[in-house]
Amino acid sequence: MKREELKAKLVEAGVADDKMSAVLDYIMAQNGAEINSLKEENKALKSTNDEANKSKDDEIKSLKAQIESYSDYQDLKKFKEDTIATAENDKRVNYLKAQGCKHPDLVMGKLDFSKATYDEEKKTYTGLDDSIKELKGMYQDLFEEKGTQHPNSSENPNPTGSSFFEEYKKNNPNLFK
Repeated sequence: MKREELKAKLVEAGVADDKMSAVLDYIMAQNGAEINSLKEENKALKSTNDEANKSKDDEIKSLKAQIESYSDYQDLKKFKEDTIATAENDKRVNYLKAQGCKHPDLVMGKLDFSKATYDEEKKTYTGLDDSIKELKGMYQDLFEEKGTQHPNSSENPNPTGSSFFEEYKKNNPNLFK
C-alpha cells in the first residue's frame, strides 16, 4: 500500500486535513507491522520447508542405498542359487555317466531325483536303481554296454582305469627290458 494512494482515498472519504496525517501514520504503521509479521512468518515457513526438503532428500538417499543393497543381495542370492543348481546338475550328470549314459542331458529329465538321496562319499544316488534299469531297457541306444565304461567317466573306455602307457607296457613287455 502506498501512502499517496491512501491519502487520496482519505480525501475522497472526507477525512479532515488536520487528522489526515495522524490517520495515515497509524494506518501505515499497522500495515508495516503486518507486513513485517508476515515476512517473519514467511521466513519461518521457508526454513521449515527447506528442512523438510533436506530431510526428504536424505530419506531418498537412504532408500536408494537400501534398494542398491537389496539389489546386490538379490544378485548374490541368484548367484548362490545358480551355483548350487550347477553343482547339483553336475552331480546328476556324473552319476548318469557312471551308469553308462552316453547323453545324460537327454536322460536326466526322465528321472525323479527328488525321491533319491545323494551319497557324497560314494558319489552316487540311492533310490534310482529301478528307474535306471527301466531307462536302460527303454533307451538302449543311450547307454553303453557293461564293461565298456570307466567307473568314473563314460569317456574312458579302459575299465581298469590304468593309463594308456601302462596298458601298452603290459601288452609289450619285450620293449621295456
